[in-house]
Amino acid sequence: MKIRIEISDKRGNPTERETVLHGAGQEAPVCGAGRAAAQEIRARSREELFAACRRAGRARAGNWRIFVDAAGESLLQEAVRCLYDGAYLFRKDCLKELAGQPVFAHRDALADCGSGVYTFVLSGLSEEAALAAAERGRLLGTCKGYARSLGNLPNNYLHAKQMTDYVRALAEALGEGVSCRILDHEALERLGCGALLAVNRGRKEEAFLAALEYSGGEQTDRKLALVGKGLLFDSGGYHLKSISGMNGMKFDMCGAAGVLEVFEFLVRTRTPVNLIAVLALGENLIGPEAVKMGDVVTTLSGKTVEVYNTDAEGRLALCDALTWVQRCGASRIVDLATLTYSAQAALGDETGALFGNRDALCEEMKSAAEAADEAVWRLPTGERYHRLLEWSICADFANYAPDKGAGASVAACFLENFIEPGTDWLHLDIVGPSVIRSATEEMAEGASGFGIASIAAYVQAQARSQKNA
Repeated sequence: MKIRIEISDKRGNPTERETVLHGAGQEAPVCGAGRAAAQEIRARSREELFAACRRAGRARAGNWRIFVDAAGESLLQEAVRCLYDGAYLFRKDCLKELAGQPVFAHRDALADCGSGVYTFVLSGLSEEAALAAAERGRLLGTCKGYARSLGNLPNNYLHAKQMTDYVRALAEALGEGVSCRILDHEALERLGCGALLAVNRGRKEEAFLAALEYSGGEQTDRKLALVGKGLLFDSGGYHLKSISGMNGMKFDMCGAAGVLEVFEFLVRTRTPVNLIAVLALGENLIGPEAVKMGDVVTTLSGKTVEVYNTDAEGRLALCDALTWVQRCGASRIVDLATLTYSAQAALGDETGALFGNRDALCEEMKSAAEAADEAVWRLPTGERYHRLLEWSICADFANYAPDKGAGASVAACFLENFIEPGTDWLHLDIVGPSVIRSATEEMAEGASGFGIASIAAYVQAQARSQKNA
């Protein structure tokens, strides 16, 4: 893919500048009579622009001219990212070369973005600002593609150990200013992460907490945590899923993949924020030691949980990660998880469920999601839902509220039990939009990378607000 920029002056005369390449990219004449015939996009709204860019990217070839009047930097960034959303295609032929090899070293080969040439014709931006915004859009689209490839990989190519290898390789690639910490089974056991370890007990391989940290802000700035659910496969445990329910359960790590690649984007763009990304990694399978219905587990926080439903495992994995990251100094948390089918039942396949412990936080995330053209809708929490978990005679609360409905809100309240006073918390439940179940005219089938652009926009907005304060 090739991206070009034309800035129109007040008389409408364009000055063309070329930005960045993805892959080989086909060549096209730059200007004059030799220019290849181009298909034009003239959108009447930002939503129409983003959809048109995804469709143009989905074509994966040809010469396109995209006219944007009075463009802002954020608008151009997201429009370029939408081109990559549409163009992305998982290269299944690369799996033949990947077996046993590090995923990180092959991640560019796994994503194919075609050979289209896309020229944005702009007014209202300086050349420098336009080029910088287009580069951020390219980077965000590329990082989102990496997350989609991680989601699309078959489970036998990507277990928790391979994910930790990816995390280490990414930390090394990002270089100075980024630190990496991997907590293995022994470390988790020593700490007392009984919930995450319980989820993974049916699997002989280890569970992990993987963390990347970046100090891009001032020492006095609050630390923001991104926490991702990383169940590399979810069979449901002893509450075994049906064949249709188990289909696609390799995607139960899309939250972790999304958090990881948001982190990469924010670091590579040198966003002035103190950031920690934490991935809760494991698998929910059946085995001689697998957790059973009625078992009581002790979480890292010291709170006890009765496991009523072994298929409500994501909240168990996340709760220890939430406690751990607060102990690391995080006072703001955004978690991303394919957590409940109740969210999908309520909102469908294109809208994520948003929860939070402060109205202002939720409004900020909704604004960021709107800017990124991702649909989220706030669902309620509160005492009426918390009470539904407080029925256990053996534990502080249960992990499930049988036959009570409101499953997404109940799951969010379970997580909220592990948020300490004074900590700001946002939770995105993305079961519905995390996967494109059938290819559309805008995006290929498979992992969608939903939530990445919204969280990136949210953190960028927070960084700007903090700078201007």
